[in-house]
Amino acid sequence: MPDSVDPLGPAQLELLELAARLFQRLGLPRSTGQIYGTLFSSPRPLSLDDIAEVLSISKTSASTGTRQLVTLHMIRQVWQPGERKDFFEARTDLREVLRANYHSFVKPRLDQVEKSLGGVSARLKEDLSEGRVSREAHAVTQARLERLGEMHRTLKRLLPLAEKLF
Repeated sequence: MPDSVDPLGPAQLELLELAARLFQRLGLPRSTGQIYGTLFSSPRPLSLDDIAEVLSISKTSASTGTRQLVTLHMIRQVWQPGERKDFFEARTDLREVLRANYHSFVKPRLDQVEKSLGGVSARLKEDLSEGRVSREAHAVTQARLERLGEMHRTLKRLLPLAEKLF
C-alpha cells in the first residue's frame, strides 16, 4: 500500500461494504460504492493510484468509478500542491449531494417524463382512430396513463417542498 494511504480498519472495511451494497441496489457498480466508502473514510484526498491500491482494482476501474462519482456530485477533484496526479475527496454533506443531484438528474428527467407521457397518449389516440388497438385496450391503457400522469403531477408538486429541506 502506498505511504500516503492509511491502512483501513475493520469499521472502515464495514463502511466500504455498506457503500458497495447500497450502490449495487441503486444499479451502480459495486466498485463505485467501494471507492466512495474509501474516500469517505479517508482523512485526506486520494489519487487514482491510491484508490486502486487500497481496493485492489485496476486504475481504469478506479478512474471509471471516480468519474461516475464526480458526475453524481458525491466526490470532487482536488489539487495537491506539487503533485501532477489528480486527487479526490468525498463530499460528505448529504444535503449538498441531494441538492446537486435533484437539479442535474431528477428535475430534468421529470420534465422528460411529462413530455413522453403526452406523446404516448397522443399516439394511443391515433392508434385507436386508425384501428390498431381495440377500444378496450385503449381504455385500459389510457386510464393507466392518466394515473401515471396524476402520480407525476403529485411528485412535481412535492419535490419543490423536498428541495427546501435540502
